[in-house]
Amino acid sequence: MEFCEIYMTGVLYKNQSWLDNPDDLLDQIFDNLNEIPNLHFASLSLNMAQVYNVSLKQTNYDSMSMFLKKVRFKRQEFIALTDVEILTDKIKTQLSYIDEFSFVGLEIRSSNVYSDKDLGLTQQ
Repeated sequence: MEFCEIYMTGVLYKNQSWLDNPDDLLDQIFDNLNEIPNLHFASLSLNMAQVYNVSLKQTNYDSMSMFLKKVRFKRQEFIALTDVEILTDKIKTQLSYIDEFSFVGLEIRSSNVYSDKDLGLTQQ
């Protein structure tokens, strides 16, 4: 079984790491990523977290990350290293077109997972 997921960390939009309504940003990201030829994904998610200090009654830390699940590039879920490099460049380029959007890290996780049956360890 093959998997590919893309993760972005340190996401900021308009210098914010917490958005009350992320719909506009998600629409822009979705539209820009769909401009990349041969890239397909099943879901785009934005995770936001806050650390709230109860004694100070204030938020000390916000964090936003984004991920794409069930990614296919050139019809493949297990992506070769050269294609990972190409895809990374294309993602960075497309997302650079979104005003006041940035991220720190981009990670493409592509793997093959073998079951016991695939490896001949079971006969079922």
